[in-house]
Amino acid sequence: MRHCGGVMPSLKDIAAAVGVSHTLVSRVLNNRMGTTRVGEKTREAILQRAREMDYRPNPLAIALKRGRKGVVGVFIHQVGVAGSDLSVQFLESASAALAKARLNLWLQFFGTDTEFLAACNQRLTRSLDALIVAGLPHPELAESLQNLEQHGLHIVCSSDGDYMPPGIINITCDQTGQTYLTTRHLLDVGCRRIAHILSIPARCDGYMRAHAEVGVPVDERLIVPNRMFTAEAGYDAMGQLLDSGARFDAVNAQSDAQAAGAMRCLVDRGVPIAQWPKFTGVDDSPIARHYCQVPLTSTSSGRTRCAALAVEAVLNKLEGLPTESIKVMPTLVVRESTVPGAGAGVGLAQNAATGVPPVIATPVPAPAVTAEPISIAAPAPVAAQSGAPASSKGAASRPRVKSASAA
Repeated sequence: MRHCGGVMPSLKDIAAAVGVSHTLVSRVLNNRMGTTRVGEKTREAILQRAREMDYRPNPLAIALKRGRKGVVGVFIHQVGVAGSDLSVQFLESASAALAKARLNLWLQFFGTDTEFLAACNQRLTRSLDALIVAGLPHPELAESLQNLEQHGLHIVCSSDGDYMPPGIINITCDQTGQTYLTTRHLLDVGCRRIAHILSIPARCDGYMRAHAEVGVPVDERLIVPNRMFTAEAGYDAMGQLLDSGARFDAVNAQSDAQAAGAMRCLVDRGVPIAQWPKFTGVDDSPIARHYCQVPLTSTSSGRTRCAALAVEAVLNKLEGLPTESIKVMPTLVVRESTVPGAGAGVGLAQNAATGVPPVIATPVPAPAVTAEPISIAAPAPVAAQSGAPASSKGAASRPRVKSASAA
């Protein structure tokens, strides 16, 4: 039971209830008796009363006794397009893990190296036990992170990429695995001419690896570079594919928003949905689940798991335990964009690292495998559908997809 008024009971409250000193209560509860002697009956009475009063040690008091502040900073350069919720996923998970460890969170957003360095003042180092640096990578900050670590501030990163200097732990998702899983899934359901929207090389590596494993050659004309992860980027990439006249039976996007934009381009071009290719994305965001014309097969972003592991690494560092960098394996979630009837989503085994073909965890109707790729025609833009006049070159207009790019 809690103390009256909902106030957390103190050592003095327990001592008063049992009729002993609060110093003795402290030593019994912390199992630090030293030379102090106490009868077993008194010891059991103290422990029993502490349980009845739902006593919990004050984390700030414990931290101060250990020479700590009880505060962990999370500095994050936000990632993901509007509607992807990638940064939110990370922050919610980190906050929950720190709360479970009874540590306070110091949150700071930054967008440039200068903003990060400006926040790393003496007040910061005096106020924090550790710092988690997350989001978009900043390779130029590597030396600064090393300096902070060397001056006693424990550093754990959760940023995409492998730029971390020696001594700095990085917890991140396997980006190659994300597109490996989606591409391998497309190949497993019979696709043979898979277009790919290339934003970062690591995810293109997964696309290439899956083709190599299956022995299916890659037509480089189907790789469309676009460094942005937005719906507009997917819309433009689909427009380029249609205008090229190339045949393709699937689109392997590097983000859910790209896939949503590519779908919208097909709508604006007047391509019947029965002629659509299969689609996959990355992030398994609300965009994939709710805002695509067809529910989108996607791989997880791994942000929630990365945040939890980053906090775990911080706790290990604070206790002097060994830590190491980790790559979190993504999970593939199958939806109707690749398997008719899959509905809201079916989780698949996390096997990006092993290279073993995905195993469906819950049965879904298997699609028919065609020997020949679907040929996607490129009809002229339909002004009545797109709300914009047709270009003289037949290029698609920019999307205005509120659900995908501004959700």
